[in-house]
Amino acid sequence: RSAAMAPSGRLCAALLCAALSLCGLRAAPRLPDTLYMWIDARQARMLIGFEEDILIVSEGKMAPFTHDFRRAQRRMPAIPVGIHAMNFTWQATGRAEYYYEFLSLRSLDKGIMADPTINIPLIGTVPHKASVVQVGFPCLGKQDGVAAFEVNVIVMNSEGNIILQTPQNAIFFKTCQQAECPGGCRNGGFCNERRVCECPDGFYGPHCEKALCAPRCMNGGLCITPGLCICPPGFYGINCDKGN
Repeated sequence: RSAAMAPSGRLCAALLCAALSLCGLRAAPRLPDTLYMWIDARQARMLIGFEEDILIVSEGKMAPFTHDFRRAQRRMPAIPVGIHAMNFTWQATGRAEYYYEFLSLRSLDKGIMADPTINIPLIGTVPHKASVVQVGFPCLGKQDGVAAFEVNVIVMNSEGNIILQTPQNAIFFKTCQQAECPGGCRNGGFCNERRVCECPDGFYGPHCEKALCAPRCMNGGLCITPGLCICPPGFYGINCDKGN
């Protein structure tokens, strides 16, 4: 299962477990026509040291540990330096349609960390195939410190009723340290010991500033986030390959 952790890692795991009551929470059988969201076992191991799925939304309802979010939030440790992004998996099962909108992705300490990033459009439909939503924490590498940030999202059903919403003014924290890569790393990339930006999946470039679309955007289309082309007037399609 999980490897032995250093004392600081064990303390972080203990704090997070106590705050969110996550230990021992396992995935339930999937039911039709509903919504699920979870942190998979691999990501959970990085956070708390246990390889178990962490259910956040089950059968369209928030997990019990989220009910007193304010209390849990006060006890959450800051996201460590070594974690540059977090993956959440979600899925709409059956024939149900759910729509999401990110209302806020905002850093409150822009001298330490830029606004959080996501690998999907700000507005869209929850997929029926289990898919990963990656939230990136782009430390600027200019100074050491802890940055506060907001991530606020709502999920609506096909009637337009809000069924899930991140608590208003939910504040999270990310520990950043000064990097040695000139210009810093963006979109969740981090500066390694060779002074080179290591980029998350879907981004490339000296500063991880470029998004990768496959197939590539055609006819002058611009890849703004992995897999999403913005097409110029007169063209449309997944990679702008079709003309009006």
